[in-house]
Amino acid sequence: MLTHIVLITAAPDTTEEQVEAIVAGLRSLPAEIDEIRTYEVGRDLGLAEGNATVAIQATFASPDDLEAYVVHPAHQRVVTELIRPVAASISRAQVAAV
Repeated sequence: MLTHIVLITAAPDTTEEQVEAIVAGLRSLPAEIDEIRTYEVGRDLGLAEGNATVAIQATFASPDDLEAYVVHPAHQRVVTELIRPVAASISRAQVAAV
């Protein structure tokens, strides 16, 4: 079991509607991708300067399941159409789930 963590920082000119579209698009993925075990998506609460805009925490049974998620057409559509056009940075990490 592994946890996949992603932090997306939107460019300064990104609109609220674009951020909401990212969150909605990401939240739709568990219904489309069977390999996802758990999936949490949320906007930063704005409690500290310089935080990322959107965070994702997902768990997968195996690295193969993570790879199936990454290449899945629904995930690729969200990344290509919603995230990449507005992302200033994207950070990822995979850690052993406890």
